Amino acid sequence: MIKNVTITATRYKEPNWLFHETIESLSRQKDVVADVLILDQFLTNETKEYCEKLSNENINIKYIVIEAKWLSFARNYAIKECKTDVLLYIDSDAIADEYWTINMLKTFEIDNQIWIVWWKIVPKWHKSPSILAKADYVYDVYSMLDLWDEIKENSKVVWANFWLNIARLWSEAFFDENLWRKPGKLLWGEESDLCERAIKKWLKIYYNWKSSVIHQVLPERINIMWILKRMYWGWYNRWLAGGKPKASNWWGKRNMWNYFILPVILPFYAFWFLKWKKSKL
Repeated sequence: MIKNVTITATRYKEPNWLFHETIESLSRQKDVVADVLILDQFLTNETKEYCEKLSNENINIKYIVIEAKWLSFARNYAIKECKTDVLLYIDSDAIADEYWTINMLKTFEIDNQIWIVWWKIVPKWHKSPSILAKADYVYDVYSMLDLWDEIKENSKVVWANFWLNIARLWSEAFFDENLWRKPGKLLWGEESDLCERAIKKWLKIYYNWKSSVIHQVLPERINIMWILKRMYWGWYNRWLAGGKPKASNWWGKRNMWNYFILPVILPFYAFWFLKWKKSKL
């Protein structure tokens, strides 16, 4: 089994205390030897010293200051700096359990065509969540997903934590920086683009429940307006990518809250569906 890996996390403006919890969780990874690339988009001496303090015999934490650009730039930077076949990503507001890395690597033994693995993502609310969060769609909006106790192939990826097999992807191991998230606009798409390119090469995506990360949801995101904004940009992003707006995986699940939230979702869906249809005329 591969045990030498690279792990990376990048920070834009997240506070030190939040980012440090992510770094601390990476320093506690068991049964692996790893280089951890902490890509900071602003020099922070406190974080630099924290990385030096947490480095140990098996987990070498490297603090690197990069240009303050966008997430795709940081992800590509990590790919260029990676010296191993496997690269693991984790968000700056996520906390990994101590067997997160090794359990991810064990998934590789299932099928040598696996190029990406991702894990169960559970929330840590920093204040009581909105009642809308009971709906599966809103749970997705917060980048949480739990596909129960299964290890299975899956086309959906939630990008709070994931593993790239760079050796399998070869020249496709990059994120399209034209699809990056812009300040003030909750855009995304570079991940879906990477998935589509990989699938065309007959590579597989797997979900593994045996480890998880905790995704911290800060108070400023726990309100109706943030949810609505995220919904709007979600449908817009799909239209911008040239695709037809389509229902999420939650559609049709027997959760009463899914039906409760339909009146909120449908106007966004209808607006962007009509925009897409008009563009095809």
